[in-house]
Amino acid sequence: MMNETKGRKIYVIGAGFCGLSSAALLAKEGFDVTVLEKNDRPGGRAMVWKKDGFTFDMGPSWYMMLEAFDNLFEQFGKKPEDYYETIRLNPHYRVFFGKNDSLDIMDDMQKNYELFDTFEKDGGEKLKKFIESSQQMYDIAVGEFLYRDYWSVRDLLDKTLIIDGLKLHIFKKLNKYTKKFFDSDKARKIVQYHVAFVGASPPTSPAVYSMLAHVDMNLGIYYPMGGFGTIVDGIMKLAKEQGVNIEFNTEVLNIEVEDEKATKIITNKGEYEADIILNTADYHHGEMDLLEKKYRSYPEKYWKKRIIAPSAFLIYLGLNKKLNNFLHHNFYFNSDWDKYFDQLFDHPEWPEDPSIYITVPSKSDPSLVPSGKELMTILVLVSPNLEDNETHREPYFDDIIQKVEELTGEQFKDTIEVKRIVAHEHFNKTFNAYKGTALGLAHTLFQTALFRPHHKSDKINNLYYAGHYTHPGVGVPVTIISGQLAYEKILDDVKNNIV
Repeated sequence: MMNETKGRKIYVIGAGFCGLSSAALLAKEGFDVTVLEKNDRPGGRAMVWKKDGFTFDMGPSWYMMLEAFDNLFEQFGKKPEDYYETIRLNPHYRVFFGKNDSLDIMDDMQKNYELFDTFEKDGGEKLKKFIESSQQMYDIAVGEFLYRDYWSVRDLLDKTLIIDGLKLHIFKKLNKYTKKFFDSDKARKIVQYHVAFVGASPPTSPAVYSMLAHVDMNLGIYYPMGGFGTIVDGIMKLAKEQGVNIEFNTEVLNIEVEDEKATKIITNKGEYEADIILNTADYHHGEMDLLEKKYRSYPEKYWKKRIIAPSAFLIYLGLNKKLNNFLHHNFYFNSDWDKYFDQLFDHPEWPEDPSIYITVPSKSDPSLVPSGKELMTILVLVSPNLEDNETHREPYFDDIIQKVEELTGEQFKDTIEVKRIVAHEHFNKTFNAYKGTALGLAHTLFQTALFRPHHKSDKINNLYYAGHYTHPGVGVPVTIISGQLAYEKILDDVKNNIV
């Protein structure tokens, strides 16, 4: 392939996980690859913020589904541990259901079975059957669906895919599927919560997403020492080793097209002539703001009909004390889930009693904080269809902190040294995120696989897309897979003289 690729200029828009990994793969094939990043640092939503000795991961904090990372590095004859150190967490996380009502999910399935026995009769045996089904779905999804792209209905009509698709229970809703196994509200919440972090809800997402319970309980929860920024740095180093050039503070303003071919990228720093463009930034922005109307594959009416995944109200805190009642990962699951998910997707409003995720990574990694101190990030998923402004943020911050202190029985507000709050406006301004979404497109049946935006423009021959809007969807591991699928499509098109 080197003869076909050598000297051909590819510009990758966005230096997040997807952009950096796809750039590395393309450069390995001999392309002349440059990454254009509008911000002053890599990582996209996984960018790092440092202040007064505290190091914050501003985005993802769950290191799961490690085979996606292994697969990426293997293609270069490398391993993740060549670039960063990883530990396995035990316990996995703590769940608060209310004041004086908490439990820990362990890195030991026997202990989890015993825990579920306390929820309901034969709860442990029910969990065992649920996880076995979850693992079967995961194996099918990884083996047959995630690393395969979909371009037309014909791609879904393969007999094997149809049979496997039925095994994935894609026509059943997650909440109803889970009720077949468990009577306990606590049990159902623990095995369903994952879906919220891929931008979906139990009443609307397919049952296939129960596979995330296997990823959690069987495959384990890990942590990259130094934070997620070390993975970003590792993949960026990998890309640079392949010859990738990365230009920061370079915002793409327009893509010029002639005869159905993208010819130039216009940025705040000048113009770039391109042979191929791969956009891993926000898909809606890439179409609506960077292209003339006639070249858009998905018009505005398409986006208005999509179910957009939640935004996030995020609090970053540096504390002048050590915490006793928190683990590395912690959750509060509110009592009325149906109401909360309704507030996220159907009837947008700022929830008075939201579910809350709290991470205290300094519990595992003292390098993130000055001696004797603690780092905390609090996440509340909120509807993208809300007005975000400073006037509202501060009182909502007070409400959330009061809730967390009451639930955990630990006071920390008076020890805050570093504080930052972000929400919709941050995602909009920093990442050009549609409606300020933190996650992209929600995972519903008709926003899965073929029904997500494609990896290649329908109207521009040399313009490609990857990231959390495309297949396979939301989450760091699957956006890396998305970048690989786009890379494979580009390579195939070059090989066949299509581009």
